[in-house]
Amino acid sequence: MADFNFLEKTAVRIKENRAKLAQLEESLAYVNTEIHEIPLKRNTESTFAKIIGIGYDDRIDELKKSKDNLENQIKNLSDAVTSDMSSFISEISSPDLVIPLEPNPNLKDGKTIYKYRDGAKFNNIFDVLSELLGLSAPLVVKDVMLSSTEITIATREEFEAKQKFISAMNEIQKTLLIKKSHKP
Repeated sequence: MADFNFLEKTAVRIKENRAKLAQLEESLAYVNTEIHEIPLKRNTESTFAKIIGIGYDDRIDELKKSKDNLENQIKNLSDAVTSDMSSFISEISSPDLVIPLEPNPNLKDGKTIYKYRDGAKFNNIFDVLSELLGLSAPLVVKDVMLSSTEITIATREEFEAKQKFISAMNEIQKTLLIKKSHKP
C-alpha cells in the first residue's frame, strides 16, 4: 500500500540528494579546472620552486584521485535519485495510494475543502509532483486544487466533489505513468 508519509520521505530524500549532487558537481568542475591548469602552469611553478629552494608538487595525482572519487559519488547519488524518482512515480500512481484526508470536508465559498488528517503537510511531495507534471504548486487539475495542506474542489456538493477528486487523481496518475513509460 502506497501512502503519503512514504512519499514525503522519498521526496525529501530526492531533494536532499539533488542538493548534494549540485555541490559535488560544483566541486568536480573546480577539480577539472585545476587538472586542466596544472600543465599550463607546471613549467613556471616548478622553475619558481627550484629558484626559491623548495620542492614542487603539481598535485595532479591527488586531483585525479579526487576527480575519480567525486565522479563515483555523483554516479551513486544520481542512481539513488533515479531510483527514488522511479519509486515515487510508482507509488503515487499506484491504485493502492492512500491519501490521508479528513473524511468530513469543510464547505467554504461554494467549495469543498478536505484537510489532511492530523494537520499534516506534504510540501515535498507537491514540490516533486509539480516538477514531474511541469506545473506550479498548488496543482490545479480540472476543478480540483491540490496543495501541501488541503484539497479544494470547486463544488458545494460532497458527492460531486468526491467524483471530481477521483477524476483529478486518475488524471495525475495516468500522466505520471505515461511520463514513466517514455523515460529512457
